[in-house]
Amino acid sequence: MPKDIPVSNGNLLFNFDSDYQIRDVYFPFVGQENHSKGHPFRFGVWVDGCYSWMGPEWKKDLRYQDSSLVTNVFLKNESLDLELRCHDVVDLDLNVYIKKIEVTNLQGKERQVRLFFCHDFRLYGNSIGDTAYFDPRTRSVIHYKANRYFLINCCKSEKHGVNHYACGDKEVPGREGIWRDAEDGELSGNQISWGSADSAIGIWLHLPPEGKEECFYWIAAGTHYKEVAQVNRDVIEKTPEKLINRTSDFWGAWVNKEPRTFGDLPRSIHDIFNRSLLILRTQIDNRGAIIAANDSDIVRFGRDTYSYMWGRDGAFVAAALAKAG
Repeated sequence: MPKDIPVSNGNLLFNFDSDYQIRDVYFPFVGQENHSKGHPFRFGVWVDGCYSWMGPEWKKDLRYQDSSLVTNVFLKNESLDLELRCHDVVDLDLNVYIKKIEVTNLQGKERQVRLFFCHDFRLYGNSIGDTAYFDPRTRSVIHYKANRYFLINCCKSEKHGVNHYACGDKEVPGREGIWRDAEDGELSGNQISWGSADSAIGIWLHLPPEGKEECFYWIAAGTHYKEVAQVNRDVIEKTPEKLINRTSDFWGAWVNKEPRTFGDLPRSIHDIFNRSLLILRTQIDNRGAIIAANDSDIVRFGRDTYSYMWGRDGAFVAAALAKAG
């Protein structure tokens, strides 16, 4: 599976690519309904009149926290004089993906940094008949079609709600996508789009000289509006930080539930053993299906996926998990 740092709770799975872009969004089954169909959810930064998407310009170190399905991602852009530390997780209980971003200013002057998150949903695996809109009740952007809803929100300094956003049309003549709207450091504020819809939100941060600022961003998944609105309320009430910490603690307890002896093998082998168990778990649906591999790359040349529960593959994984306790 060529994707990096998958995060999942058995209902909701997010895959990243090597440029730290979300590429796959599976819900409500791990292995069915890829709501991005492999198209990137771009993540970019604007500062001092310059814009940069995550890509070759960034030094990237993508890994997880020890014994956890919480990521520990380091990003540095020398031309922008910025460092980012990010933690990604899908909550153990709530169907919500949460990202914590800590931005460090490497210059000795105060600066405004703007973070942009673009969403290229293709609900149910296609881009026909989608709707994206700004919801004033939750101060969030929502994508929906039939019985699939994704609510996008953010917070900084305990202030919740999206203040900078745009909903747009993609795959129409003359329009590349909403991500182009963000490259001047501003978003249009367009409140609704339908058909082949995409969206973007922005978070404005004010960084002191050589100082830091942090914020949180999340995507709640559900089958109707009330469900995602409730998940959004839960995130705000419980706080994103506490949800990240509780999920990290849960996976640490899960992977270390059985005592193991590795003899004189180096610590790195122990770490790889635990990491392998955790990554295997991201590819297992809570209804029991053990999926061969959830990623969209093969679609481009094979017109199919490996998102199947094959008896042989499932047996190998089940046997390994059983031996690991």
